[in-house]
Amino acid sequence: MTTQGSSFDTIINRANSPSIKWGRYQRADIISFGTADMDFQSPPCVRDALIQKAETGLYAYEYKTDDYYQAITDWFSNHYNWPVKKEWLTNCPGMWAMLALCLRAYTEPGDSILIHAPHFHPVISVIEGADRKVVTHVLSYDGVKYNFDPHGFEDIIVRENIKLFFLVNPHNPTGLMFTRSELSVIADICERYGIIVVSDEINSYLTYDGALFVPYGSVSPASSRHSVTLTSPSKAFNLQGLTYAIGIIPDKIKWAQLEKVRIGMDLDFATNIFSISATEAAYRHGKKWLTHLNSYLQGNLDFMEDYLKANLPQIQLIRPGGGYIAWLDFRAFHLTPEALRDVILEKAKIGMTWGKHLVRRVKGLSASILPAHEKHCKKGLSV
Repeated sequence: MTTQGSSFDTIINRANSPSIKWGRYQRADIISFGTADMDFQSPPCVRDALIQKAETGLYAYEYKTDDYYQAITDWFSNHYNWPVKKEWLTNCPGMWAMLALCLRAYTEPGDSILIHAPHFHPVISVIEGADRKVVTHVLSYDGVKYNFDPHGFEDIIVRENIKLFFLVNPHNPTGLMFTRSELSVIADICERYGIIVVSDEINSYLTYDGALFVPYGSVSPASSRHSVTLTSPSKAFNLQGLTYAIGIIPDKIKWAQLEKVRIGMDLDFATNIFSISATEAAYRHGKKWLTHLNSYLQGNLDFMEDYLKANLPQIQLIRPGGGYIAWLDFRAFHLTPEALRDVILEKAKIGMTWGKHLVRRVKGLSASILPAHEKHCKKGLSV
């Protein structure tokens, strides 16, 4: 197997590739940060596994081997002290597809679904597309960081008759990493009112400043009983194009409910065999590479914060505990979202995901998010 080292300083030009991220603006002068993938090659262990699979010349149906399941359960046991069992696992081609299945399995049309705000905009489309009602609980912002308000959370659950809570941890876009204590409070509240929790933990592999990630399902017997954990190595190991997500469902009844709505979708029998190979390789052999990546991203985050303080102190970086999204507060400029977008895109030549689209039902915020994952991005940070 190829020796795993750090090659994160290598600049890979994706401008002429079919990259959604770099093809978004169709302009060579735009540095594009608006799509959450990295301009790093995936780890050598993943590339080796995919090449080995391709060279067999056999791409027919395959079942998931014991080695595949063992790689996943070992990862969660070793990293989070969470003894995930093989029979808890399921899979789906992507996180949003898994959320859509959960909505069908655990709720009815017209039910109220709770999410935190600000929020990543596709979640609205998924929930409303399933004919469910979106309800937001606004994370409080003190000008430096976002915070979770348990009293407001419980009030909304009672007032809006919530059926399912979609937790995102680390939170997208604010980067808030929920503590074990906060997760325990959420679990107690949701257990008390019979709420299903679907926890999106896809960005949990990337952590900063010594932050400790705690899987929601591992917090207590209650959290294990009423939760579905959505995870994937895709963000951390840059495997987004393989479209693979894993569901962890400890409760047998809830596992069966989800399995029932999957019938006829070929999500297990016809799983992409390359996704399986890449997932197993990442979990089994990718730890060293991921450790280097986290260190590198920490350096990028430090650089961004120092640069903004020295050159653009009006821009407030909400420092994330995890994930590679940096949420930036531009309100000190007193610009409309349209004017702000024009300055950033046309003058600074930086493409972002614009905060205007992420704060629906939240008044007063004007911000943007910027994936902080490229060392050479420092050349373009001037607004």
